[in-house]
Amino acid sequence: MIHEYFQQIQLYLASYTWAKSVQLLRYDLLDTDEEQILIYRIRVSMSDDGILEIRERVVSSKMDGETETTTYSFHWQDRRNNLIKRWDNAPHFPDLEGFPHHIHIGEDDTVVPGSPINALEMIAEIDREVSDADEKA
Repeated sequence: MIHEYFQQIQLYLASYTWAKSVQLLRYDLLDTDEEQILIYRIRVSMSDDGILEIRERVVSSKMDGETETTTYSFHWQDRRNNLIKRWDNAPHFPDLEGFPHHIHIGEDDTVVPGSPINALEMIAEIDREVSDADEKA
C-alpha cells in the first residue's frame, strides 16, 4: 500500500509540466509486523526555476491497510529563494487553530491555520495555483 502511494506521487510529478526535474534525496522504508513506515524527501526543480521540497513520514497499517501521513513539510519557494508557501505540522504554534497543522505564506512568513494534508493533496494545490497564475499571465 505504501509503495503504491509513493508511486502515485512520482506519477503526479511526472505528469505536470511545471515539475522540470525530480530528485529523490531520501527513501527509507521500515517494515514491522504491524506496519510499514516510509520516510522520504524529494526536491522538485520547477519550470520557473523555483524549488519544491517534499518531506513526509507515512505509516501504513498491515491490519486494516490505512495509510496516514504523520509528519510532513512541503516547502515551495521561488527562483530567488523567497518562500511562497510551506505546509507543515511541526508543533511550534500551539495556539493556532488546527494545531499542529499550519501554513507559512510569503516572504514575511505569515502563519495561518492548516489542516492535515499529504503530498498528493499538496501537489494538486500547487498545480491549481500554478495553472491560475499561468491563466492570468
